[in-house]
Amino acid sequence: MKNRYGLLSSLTAIALFIVLETVAILMVVNGSVVQRYKVLGAVRSIESWFWARTSKLTYYLNYKTENERLAAENLQLRQQLAGYAAAQAQLDSVVRIIEPEYTYIGATVIRNSVDRQHNYLILDRGEKEGVAPGMGVVTARGVVGIVSAVSRHYAYVISLLNTEQSVSAKLAGSGAFGPMTWPGKDPGRAVLAEIPVHIEAAPGDTVLSSGFSTIYPPDIPLGRVIESKISQGSSQELSVALFEDFRSLHNVYIVRNNRGAEIQELYEKAR
Repeated sequence: MKNRYGLLSSLTAIALFIVLETVAILMVVNGSVVQRYKVLGAVRSIESWFWARTSKLTYYLNYKTENERLAAENLQLRQQLAGYAAAQAQLDSVVRIIEPEYTYIGATVIRNSVDRQHNYLILDRGEKEGVAPGMGVVTARGVVGIVSAVSRHYAYVISLLNTEQSVSAKLAGSGAFGPMTWPGKDPGRAVLAEIPVHIEAAPGDTVLSSGFSTIYPPDIPLGRVIESKISQGSSQELSVALFEDFRSLHNVYIVRNNRGAEIQELYEKAR
């Protein structure tokens, strides 16, 4: 009982102190213009601090929604660009039904590894959305990998960060091409091999996808040349800094080559 009275007495004292402080501040503000502006200035400073923090919190909470909206817009723009490219190619043709060579399926990375020799990703799109093994996975900043297996709702992707994976790449200036592989160490570095020794490759040169396969579209920016060295006296090996940061992958695009089956069938007939 004594403790209860002591607590009640303390709360009463605190409440009385707050009331008296409030009255004192009001008396100071009302009694002097200078003091009034000082107090109001302090109040505005506190309000500004809270507004700044609230603004940052609101931005953080809205970031995911905004990011998803931008990813959807990028997917729509990619589809439109592919359609325009197909239309341009058919301007002098009598064909009326135009199908773009590549179409894209937007996906989100739900699992990703970068610290192994054979890295992989899992995406939230599968058979239900038309994903099939052999399809490429890209972003606006590079090649990500190849779909290896699919389930009803998910896809397993062999990452470019895999010592057994490669992509056909070329130098933007000369067009010289070769296989680009990951050496297995730095997730931000790759090696472009089999570039002829007479080709001038300077640091800063851009490396693009060559398009010499049915998996990836041509001219996807992959990285920039850091340095070059002669390999076995007959060709160059170029060290490439990748544009894509595999540690922060989130939104990707699965590539469907609408003419891939026809090209593969022709290849099999010619063998």
